[in-house]
Amino acid sequence: MTCRPELVTGWVDGALDAAHRAEVEAHVATCPACREQAAFERELGKHLRSLPSPEPRPELVTTVRTRLAAARPRRSWILPLAAALVGLVLWGRGAAPFVAWELARDHEHCFGKAKLPARIWSGDPLEVARWFEEQGTQVPPLPDGRRGLSLIGARYCPLLDRIAAHVYYADEERHLSVFVLAGPVRLDGHDRGAETRGRTVRLLRSAGMTVAVVAEHAEDVQAFRDYFTTTTALLEPPPGR
Repeated sequence: MTCRPELVTGWVDGALDAAHRAEVEAHVATCPACREQAAFERELGKHLRSLPSPEPRPELVTTVRTRLAAARPRRSWILPLAAALVGLVLWGRGAAPFVAWELARDHEHCFGKAKLPARIWSGDPLEVARWFEEQGTQVPPLPDGRRGLSLIGARYCPLLDRIAAHVYYADEERHLSVFVLAGPVRLDGHDRGAETRGRTVRLLRSAGMTVAVVAEHAEDVQAFRDYFTTTTALLEPPPGR
């Protein structure tokens, strides 16, 4: 078995059948990268379970109470309430502040290691893009660097509900991450900025994809944000075509 992050996630979540579970367990026993992914996901899950429950929007509370008051027989409240709770969880996972927190945490995790856990080491944006394409992931045009930060490598990183393409930039003292995200992220516009865990995070759309830039310095994030915004403008067809 080769490295398959989605199966490792399923193994951590206890969602695999017996055959796949045995296959992943055998692989994880011999693969440091997948052991690291599994340990990270367990730690992240433990941390998230310890967070206080989010407060529902006022209109959601009103809706649920109205349905409960009108429900007959009494047990009929179960399905509407369950649907509302599921909707609340899904809404929270796609919220920009939560996604920003996840990405800042992963940026900190990767660059906090004694050795960066890249799966491809390269300063060539085309080579990194080809590596992701071979794994089935499209990425927007990547810069080779900005403000003295240079491209050094990439890998896939597990988040709570998705696997993200994670591209690394660094110089001797500074670090920056570019993430390409699958799945829903609500930006409420073209892009969204946030400050979390001592990092600046910028979520935006580039070449039809959701991209996030994370770094310790807001100026570095802005330089990469400008690159992706300009790239999107250049790739868009002229009006009338």
